[in-house]
Amino acid sequence: MSDAPSLLNISHPAHPVNRTLTLIKLLVLAVSVAAAIPTARNLYFSWKNDVPFNQVDHRLAQAALLEKNFGCKIDYRALVAQGNARVEVGSCQKTGDISIRINGPNGQVNYEWIAFDRLPKPMSAHTASLLDLVVPRALASEDAANAGQAFDVAQDMSVLCQAKLGDNVIRVVQSGGQCVRETVSIFRGSVEKSETVPCDKACPIK
Repeated sequence: MSDAPSLLNISHPAHPVNRTLTLIKLLVLAVSVAAAIPTARNLYFSWKNDVPFNQVDHRLAQAALLEKNFGCKIDYRALVAQGNARVEVGSCQKTGDISIRINGPNGQVNYEWIAFDRLPKPMSAHTASLLDLVVPRALASEDAANAGQAFDVAQDMSVLCQAKLGDNVIRVVQSGGQCVRETVSIFRGSVEKSETVPCDKACPIK
């Protein structure tokens, strides 16, 4: 008698139905493992960098934009200042991506990036530059939200030089004739340390 499984003997391990079920189980397991990888990655980054879990994807995207635009020398245009709070905006000429430097009232400085392809495009070459489109809108919303409060025009700022050091970017920024050496977390986008340095001796970064 043949050892081949009978089509009526479904309990036999080699029966086509059982082989199909086994393949389905393996596929489900593979999909489950693949789906768990991003979650595990996010948990790791959240723990390592002390960032809320629900912000990890945003911070990873921000880190990717920083890496993409690392070679750009960005000059920041000051928007407004209120007390110790300041907002400065600059763009990379190569990519068009926009960098926003936010100096909060408590002295904490953070960098945020906006990818060029996420912004509304000018209708023609004669239209105002993309930065000119963004800045007035930001100013208008700030004015509406802070009507009756006095604002002072902040000074422009430029990045003189920068270098990567581990998970940080060390950069020297100049504003109003004063230079500051900043240690910026690539992942968090926050300035972890800043110190005033002589402008004529700050670059190159060692």
